[in-house]
Amino acid sequence: MNITTSITNTSLKNSDKGLVIDFIDLVVNFVEPDNYFGGQIRLTAEEDGISFQTTTESLQDLAIVKAKRLIAEAKLFVPEPEPVPLSEDEQAQSDAPEPAKSEATSEATTTTTTEASTE
Repeated sequence: MNITTSITNTSLKNSDKGLVIDFIDLVVNFVEPDNYFGGQIRLTAEEDGISFQTTTESLQDLAIVKAKRLIAEAKLFVPEPEPVPLSEDEQAQSDAPEPAKSEATSEATTTTTTEASTE
């Protein structure tokens, strides 16, 4: 598997320590002959400990490790299917009141007759 990285964006900010790195965005691509996966990773000073002394190679390593961790921790989310919209006729039928149910109930009674024969 080939893994490529590319720095796409950097941001600096002023802090009480002077000018510091806010974040660095890298694109990480995992490439095999039949498969490809890629995405953007954001490294920050707070989360990832990057600074002006962090080398490009270290940035690449941190981005690859972070990408692999995100992939490993991913959970599959399958949304509930959207309800099928009703046509106007179906909507009118569903809005109509239900027919009244009869209060009378019928009960079936079963009588068992036993015939005894005496000889």
